[in-house]
Amino acid sequence: MMLRNVLLVITLAWLAIGAWAALMFGAWPMLVFPAIVAAGIVFERFRYQGNASDAAPGDWRPTNERFLDEETGRPVVVWFNPTTGERKYVDD
Repeated sequence: MMLRNVLLVITLAWLAIGAWAALMFGAWPMLVFPAIVAAGIVFERFRYQGNASDAAPGDWRPTNERFLDEETGRPVVVWFNPTTGERKYVDD
């Protein structure tokens, strides 16, 4: 999470410099790449939901995959839905 915040700050600074260059010199293409990167970081932040407290009802099955979540230090079990191919990370 810390790396994501640092990357977002750097990208927003890059976007501000690009906006200045666009206003001063008409360098509009300098806005495109940092805008895409910033949008991707913000989208990923809201899209990724992290660990679920329990598995969702339906065709979910636990796998043998287990690991410690680096952020919380808690054990996590990977659940798999063979119908959709989705994976869910559930606190053990």
